[in-house]
Amino acid sequence: MHVPDAKDVDIDIDQYLNRFIPRSRIHRLPLPIARFLGYRAHPRKELGNVIIAAWSFIGAFCGVALIEGVFMNPSIRAHGAPLIIGSFGAAAILEYNTIESPLAQPRNCIFGHFLSALVGVCVTKLFELNPDFEELRWLAGAFSVGLASAVMVVTKTIHPPAGATALLASVDSTVSHLGWYLLPLVLLSSVLTAVSALIINNIQRQWPVYWWTPADLSKGRSSDIESAAPKDNKFSLDGKMSHDDGYNRSQDIIITTDRIIIPEHIYLVGEERGVLEILRDRLREG
Repeated sequence: MHVPDAKDVDIDIDQYLNRFIPRSRIHRLPLPIARFLGYRAHPRKELGNVIIAAWSFIGAFCGVALIEGVFMNPSIRAHGAPLIIGSFGAAAILEYNTIESPLAQPRNCIFGHFLSALVGVCVTKLFELNPDFEELRWLAGAFSVGLASAVMVVTKTIHPPAGATALLASVDSTVSHLGWYLLPLVLLSSVLTAVSALIINNIQRQWPVYWWTPADLSKGRSSDIESAAPKDNKFSLDGKMSHDDGYNRSQDIIITTDRIIIPEHIYLVGEERGVLEILRDRLREG
């Protein structure tokens, strides 16, 4: 049996999840609602960094204040929860500043934090079985961050501030004593961050760029980014397009409403494929 080389192994969880994720229908909502969910009928104008800095300040202030205000609820304070989980200060920089980054999209923000919190709590519970846990907190923290990083890579939920969420769950006694109660608190904080970002980031800017993935989620589920290299006198993978269809595709990337065709010698990473698919979707929407 052939054993693949470790460097060639690639786990794409979206191959299994995307078939269950519905395609976005946000563009069908009334425009005022769709706007604050990230939809734009026309490309937005670029803003200067002074405006971006102003909205970053407003967003970070409002987002952090919102979480702190909710955490002051007596029912939450009764569990000994801190005023805010420190990693959400770092998250505020991503969610209100570099809002076009793939690391700042809702999937990464919400699931990145939640999965990292889950990893941190599980690792801490495991280390607490050792009577010398306090002497091993440093090891639990390092292991939590490393494992959370690996989980975020495999699940495509990389969100740098979430590494701090996993770390705090192990090394900060104020956070680690919450145990499993940390999970709903992290989920609540993530949702509050996303909700405030939807309002503030969509006044003059646009967020999110996508909700789940930049890849196409249409019913076909099969990739429509095709190789343009000749193969059995055909250009496309489905065999419907021949050399004499009028296009010289050797060096061109062709985007139509139903397919994307690229030269075989060009390799696209996931983010680059996503950009092409977003352009194709724009053509579909007219």
